[in-house]
Amino acid sequence: MARGWRLLWRIAAFLIVVTAAVAFLSYRNLLVNALPKTIGTLDLPDLRKPVEVYRDDWGVPHIFAENDPDLFRAAGFVAAQDRLWQMDFYRRAATGRLSEVFGEKTLEDDKFLRLWGFDRIARAISDTLSAQSRLALQAYAAGVNAFIESHKTDYPIEFSLLKYKPEKWRIEDSIAFTRLMAWKLSFSWYVEPVLSELVARLGPQRAREVFPDFPKQGPLVIPQQTRPFWSEVQHFLKAGELVHNLLGIHGGRIGSNAWAVSGRRTECGKPILANDPHLELMTPAIWYEMHLSSPSLDVAGVTLPGVPGVVIGHNQNIAWGLTNGMVDDVDFYVERINPQDSTQYWDGRNWLTFETVIEEIAVKDGQTVTLEIRSTRNGIVVSDMHPVWANGTDVISMKWVGQTPTDDLGAYLNLMQAADRTQFIDALRGFTVPAQNFVFATAEGDIGYQLAGRIPIRHRTTGLLPHQGWRLTGQWLSDVPFEHLPHLLNPEQGYIATANNKIVSDSYPYYLSDLWEPPGRAERIQQWFAGQDTFAVRDFQAMQQDIESSHARLLMTILTDALQPRVDSTANDSLRVFFNLIKDWSDGIESQDSIPVSIYHAFLYKVTENTLKDEMGDSLYQHYIKTSNVPLRVITSLLQKERSNWFDDVTTEHVETKDDILEKSLLDGVRMLRARAGDSIANWRWGEIHTLTMRHVLGVVEPLGVALNIGPFAMGGSTMTINNSEHRFSQPFDSVIGPSMRQIVDLCDPQHALAVMPTGQSGQRLSDHYKDQTSLWLQGEYRSRSLNKAEVQQSAPHKLLLVPTTAAFE
Repeated sequence: MARGWRLLWRIAAFLIVVTAAVAFLSYRNLLVNALPKTIGTLDLPDLRKPVEVYRDDWGVPHIFAENDPDLFRAAGFVAAQDRLWQMDFYRRAATGRLSEVFGEKTLEDDKFLRLWGFDRIARAISDTLSAQSRLALQAYAAGVNAFIESHKTDYPIEFSLLKYKPEKWRIEDSIAFTRLMAWKLSFSWYVEPVLSELVARLGPQRAREVFPDFPKQGPLVIPQQTRPFWSEVQHFLKAGELVHNLLGIHGGRIGSNAWAVSGRRTECGKPILANDPHLELMTPAIWYEMHLSSPSLDVAGVTLPGVPGVVIGHNQNIAWGLTNGMVDDVDFYVERINPQDSTQYWDGRNWLTFETVIEEIAVKDGQTVTLEIRSTRNGIVVSDMHPVWANGTDVISMKWVGQTPTDDLGAYLNLMQAADRTQFIDALRGFTVPAQNFVFATAEGDIGYQLAGRIPIRHRTTGLLPHQGWRLTGQWLSDVPFEHLPHLLNPEQGYIATANNKIVSDSYPYYLSDLWEPPGRAERIQQWFAGQDTFAVRDFQAMQQDIESSHARLLMTILTDALQPRVDSTANDSLRVFFNLIKDWSDGIESQDSIPVSIYHAFLYKVTENTLKDEMGDSLYQHYIKTSNVPLRVITSLLQKERSNWFDDVTTEHVETKDDILEKSLLDGVRMLRARAGDSIANWRWGEIHTLTMRHVLGVVEPLGVALNIGPFAMGGSTMTINNSEHRFSQPFDSVIGPSMRQIVDLCDPQHALAVMPTGQSGQRLSDHYKDQTSLWLQGEYRSRSLNKAEVQQSAPHKLLLVPTTAAFE
């Protein structure tokens, strides 16, 4: 009998192994079959002429077409070859259709995304597009659809795992994705409700101290009619956090570096430009690199997969980079409801009827959910997300610049063809959202800067606090004229740099924002330019790898000056040991091997918490630190004062001083490191606790994380270093945001550029280009990108010829 059981167990074990092997081979076959064809010939419907696609050693496509429609059709096809599931995921996010695939777990995400209405905005934009933009979008969509139709059995593995197939691509999908990206770069919708609650809870004077650049004069008062504001928008904010987490925007802030130096200060005599936008570090990468060439266009750089055109890059005449403008592009309004008719709201003179849209959200394995979205003259009603407030006596509406239909793609198509500074700046006149700092350099020798985007002019106020929707105060009267937006051309100092820092003086006549990044990165870039006269590409490479923090040097001086007398007289051995361990770290270099860097960041985390959390309370404090540039600027400002009521811990009878809080925070930081990394100080190296894992959307579920994620890697630097490596201020210390690509263009040789991405070109796990650039990116190395067709033809290992066919896909 026992022998019989053993036989059955062996048979069962054998069947399990065979089943697992079959499953593994099946999925491996799916992965292999999904890899794109990059050599040979393929039919592409509706092409007018053959198109050549050369892929270099890193999988970057160089597309050569004889006309623009063929160029963009091929671009859509090639992008889908490498990134189709990523494109579909972002399309679903932009249109609020995640729940069709992920089920009820993303229902709140979809409600939030439908509320913003990126798809509704896209449909409105589609009706007003220029002929040039419509042609590019239609051709691109046709190329994507050609791939979808011709590869029905060979889709990327994610489609099989989630058991669905992609739908046809629409031009509205591309537009909606660009509006989703604009939303990702907006912060006001989250920060302003927190500020409003700070004022309501603490009073205007206390609130001024913990929110940067409050108006220095004038009243800071929330009218009585707007006092329920915080309660009414919390559900909206929480849903937004869910979307942030799903999209990998964990840091709460997204910045960048861009600078250009004049030919007067370069070895070759022409300008050099560098850019590294700081975005979420995920896999696949947010960017997709391309070279697009036709008789009217020859441009290379990074694109958004799903959108035609190069966002950041260069042509033969000009190179450009971007940083986020950090502008205040959102306002909230309290709307008064007609007590006799809940379908109406008050505009100050008349009862107006809400505009209403009904959205139906299909849920996988569930019922369709109906969402009613109301709008006033001021914008969408966001308080309706909470069922308790949907039938209240007032509601909260929100206005965003991105809700206005604009043809931003047309601006980019003109920008890509710009031959000089005049054409480049003229192209930016059509760019509206999100407001961006454009830094450019030309082969003619110019360097320049232009803020481009729609900046609303409010009536008699800023956009910091909620307005009363029925009053004129707070209404958007017009936009800041393009000619009055900040700009700079060929400055005497010979360089231009922007790192999301404050870009205007206090005398600037228009309100732009109060959400600037701390000046640390900008100051460090300026130190580089002040430290030497002449620059070459190698210097810009070193600058992009710089991990010296001027911010850390400042705070360390404050800490050591304050605590040295205490350490000299203390009986606290722990304080003495750890103070002596950190005090000599004075150069601010945040290397991954450094133990003092870890102690410093733990201290910074704790000194912010110990200073602010007791007055704010845990819930409001967690919201407050979500957008970390605010607490970083505030704690830096407070620590430079000798006295502030914020240093007193209101939960104790004792009145604490700044020095008390500094001492407590250093010791609390040590305890934090012990809890995280153990008692052995040798395990406290910054790179041991500050690591980066570039996660796939599906990588949160094991074993998919092991298969799809890239990392972990030890990281140096932080949010305050040029080589940015930001961790969540609310959940230290894993790196989540950093350089989403690096680019350096020497205008002495505009046909070439240096570039690198954190992962690779492909979204296909078994592709050689899934993560082949990761080691370069980590080590501060680059690859060369060429616009020279003969050079590309000679060096590219893969050539795909796309040829016309009369058989159109239905």
